[in-house]
Amino acid sequence: MSRRRFPLLAVAASLVAALPSLATAESNSYVYCSNGIACVMAPCPSGDALDLTTGAVIKGVVIDTTRLPPLDRAAVDFPDKLYAGKIVVRGSIQHRVEDHNLPWLVATRVVRAAKDGERKHCSAR
Repeated sequence: MSRRRFPLLAVAASLVAALPSLATAESNSYVYCSNGIACVMAPCPSGDALDLTTGAVIKGVVIDTTRLPPLDRAAVDFPDKLYAGKIVVRGSIQHRVEDHNLPWLVATRVVRAAKDGERKHCSAR
């Protein structure tokens, strides 16, 4: 039993050590905002996100804010600032096949206020 345990522990340790670097590599900064599409049934592609690393605008994005720190989500004006593109969030784009393969922006923290130039892709400023 102990002969099998050591290789398994070594593999597990190397995977745990690699996970933070993988998470960092996939995490970017985004400016998310509403694109004006009215939602009839969730999930709905009612947002667009500007990837500040590449400059690409991802259209029809669904946002997941459940992984944001509670203090970020608890701010009274958080939803207004988020949907108007007034804040930069850190996170990653994921594609969830079970949800009509829409791109999901999984936000993990609020970074800063967005600059005017970063909000140009937003229709409702």
